[in-house]
Amino acid sequence: MHKKFYFTLFTESKTNSIPVKIYLAGPEVFLPNAHEVLGHHKELCKKYGFTGLSPFDSVLEGKDLKGMDLARGIYLANAKLIKECDILIANCVSFRGPLVDDGTAWEIGYAFALGKKIYGFIDKYIPVNENVAQRVPTKQHESGFLIDGDGYLLNEDFGNAVNLMLEFSIEESGGKFIEGGFEDILKLLSAQP
Repeated sequence: MHKKFYFTLFTESKTNSIPVKIYLAGPEVFLPNAHEVLGHHKELCKKYGFTGLSPFDSVLEGKDLKGMDLARGIYLANAKLIKECDILIANCVSFRGPLVDDGTAWEIGYAFALGKKIYGFIDKYIPVNENVAQRVPTKQHESGFLIDGDGYLLNEDFGNAVNLMLEFSIEESGGKFIEGGFEDILKLLSAQP
């Protein structure tokens, strides 16, 4: 379902000059220069013939939202943008620890459930168990695996660089998970017929 839908959409968009919409998922929204970084990503999208949708493009319903009302508004607006996109590109770098940003992980799952094509990138492809061991205190456990201070085993020892549910959601969507950067994904997309 994902591959056929995407192929039709992508080829129709290219022939009808309707730019494919790409949602930009990732922890960039937490950078001090977030608007600049995401603005640059949107310009790169345009350079390759796509329309980039940043979380900052969200239109919030209501005025003077604060606290949890603001948080709910951001959630609803970003979910709407994901519904409107054709493709989701996810920055899967380690965020505030060894794993993918929680919000980005949710966006990947949501896009997958909607039948969107998903691409993910990571700066360095390191198996998730090794990445965790490098960033979180661990000790040897009688099971043969390392265990962290919270009592969880590092037993996801398959060679995947992010949680297997994320990596294979990307793959099953018809997309690709790569070692590289945002522009590498755009080059990959623009090279498709």
